[in-house]
Amino acid sequence: MTMHAISLRDPRPVSEESIQRAVIQHLKLTAAPGVVYFHCPNGEARSKATGARLKAMGVRRGVADICLVLPSGRSAFLELKSAKGRPSDEQKAFAADVSKSGALYAVAASIDQALQILIEWGALNARKEAA
Repeated sequence: MTMHAISLRDPRPVSEESIQRAVIQHLKLTAAPGVVYFHCPNGEARSKATGARLKAMGVRRGVADICLVLPSGRSAFLELKSAKGRPSDEQKAFAADVSKSGALYAVAASIDQALQILIEWGALNARKEAA
């Protein structure tokens, strides 16, 4: 009889997009009453002309992946990263700016970490989330 080693490691890393889609799905299903959330599509390749037009309209590099207004009226920003991802200099500058204004800011590198942050912020109904 031949024994084979079993790897418990998932061979496919979870992408930032997959994490974001899962977090948005949780928000759709379990957001606390009064929570407003959205994503600013600042990424993606664009022509120079479109990039210049958007920049003139206020698009800013480094904006967090998910922007929220909490039931208290406080703003919160959640940056999502894959396990190996790191915040860019622009993202660090955005984090510093919004933190100075009193907004909440966090970086999450997994679905579980993102959901825990959202529960702590009061954005998710913890009872529904735990069910």
